Amino acid sequence: MNHQNIKIKTIQGVPMKKNMEELLTLYTTVFEDAIVTFFNDRITSKEDVVSIIAYINQVPVGFKIGYRYNENTFYSWVGGVLPKYRKQGIAKQLADRQEIVVKEKGYTKLRTKSMNRFKPMLILNLKNGFDIVQVYTNEKGQQKIVFEKEV
Repeated sequence: MNHQNIKIKTIQGVPMKKNMEELLTLYTTVFEDAIVTFFNDRITSKEDVVSIIAYINQVPVGFKIGYRYNENTFYSWVGGVLPKYRKQGIAKQLADRQEIVVKEKGYTKLRTKSMNRFKPMLILNLKNGFDIVQVYTNEKGQQKIVFEKEV
């Protein structure tokens, strides 16, 4: 895939209707256990929300969403790339753009979580300089791995 065809759009705050629909479609396609009400509640209730969408020929193919965790830390909440567009560097481009935006906003740390079943995400986080800072089991019995990095 020619990377010149990839366009990255950054959205500050709650996305407008068209972008919200694109994000929801990506979210529900990438995650088979997606809960739309949870997604809507999170994206509309958190502070300093930043959504990033990757497009190929005007078609949304990947996304990354994060928000303020605390005064110094930005939380990279959720993201993914449609299956047929994976292994083309799109997730890396989304992560790189998020890091640039986070630095511009004055945050000094980036935090994210993942699970063992998402091996490509674990690898991407480690390759992008994140350290594992915590592992815990949540109330649903899922083991979560917490990553952080200085930005």
